[in-house]
Order: sequence, then structure tokens, then C-alpha cells
Amino acid sequence: MKNVCKMVVVVCMALLMSCNSEVSLQEYFVDHKEDADFIAIDLPASLLDKKSVELSDDEKEALESVKKINFLGLQRTDMNQAKIDEESGAINKILNTEQYQTLMKFGFDGVNIVLKYQGDDEVMDEVIVFATHHEKGLALIRVLGDDMKPEKISKLMQSVRKGNLDLDAFKQIGEVINM
Repeated sequence: MKNVCKMVVVVCMALLMSCNSEVSLQEYFVDHKEDADFIAIDLPASLLDKKSVELSDDEKEALESVKKINFLGLQRTDMNQAKIDEESGAINKILNTEQYQTLMKFGFDGVNIVLKYQGDDEVMDEVIVFATHHEKGLALIRVLGDDMKPEKISKLMQSVRKGNLDLDAFKQIGEVINM
């Protein structure tokens, strides 16, 4: 009987220690999808019209490696600045954990954007785009894929930022959040 009690205690302790109280990015998306203040969109990669845009080989490979895109946006109103600050802090807390590496940071026209990724230097499992604008709100984009290469995704994002690459799916997201 003592052995059974010891075994139960050990198992309970192991379960408690394995529980992580920190919210993952996926949990954040799931928790906020049903929040009426947020705009939530899930896009399969098939909605990205890859044939109507001119792509370099690197950009084409980067775009082909994308499998799914999750979007979560919170538009700023006169009444929700505190919520935007709170949510921005929560997102930054998640993104500043060891599991995410910074790919690049940039800003333009009042928008601050941080690109992070999960994976290693050779292949990424997901790319995160977190954008904030003090007047318009925040946007969080999670790009899931297979064999995504950091340097090629970076080139693709630079083309999008410079306006060299016009992807209607991303344009529609931008119109929704009005960023």
C-alpha cells in the first residue's frame, strides 16, 4: 500500500511539474477567436493566388512552403486602448519566450512590425508577424508551413513590405484591420 501511495504522489508531482502555466501562441489564438472585439480569420494556403503574381525562385519556394495562415486583429476604438495595451503586452510576453527567434523588426507609416519564428536556423515551423499601430490597433499573423527557410521568408516579407509583391489575401486582411 505504501508503494502505491508513493507511486501516486510521484505521478501527481510529475503531472504538476509538466503543466505549463504560460499561455502558448496557439492557446492565445484559440482563446481570442470567439472574443467579439477581435477579428479572426484562418486562411488555407490554397487561397493565396500564387499564379497571378510574379515571384523570384526564392519567393516562390517560400510561398509554396506556407500551409496555413491564422490572423487575429483588434481594431482600436475610443473605448478599447487599455485592452489593446493589455493584449499587446500578453502577445509580447508569449513572443519573448525562448521558443521564438527574431527574424526582423521594421516600421513604416506608424506601424511597428516584428517577425519571429519557431524552429531552427535552417527550417522554421511557424512564422509570426506582430504589427501594432497606436491609432489603428494590432494584428497578429501566424504562418504555418513545411520546410520554411528563414532567408527566403525574409525576402518574401521584404517584397510584400516594399509593395513588390501584391497578394490579394494579405491585402484583404489589411483592409479588414484597416492598417
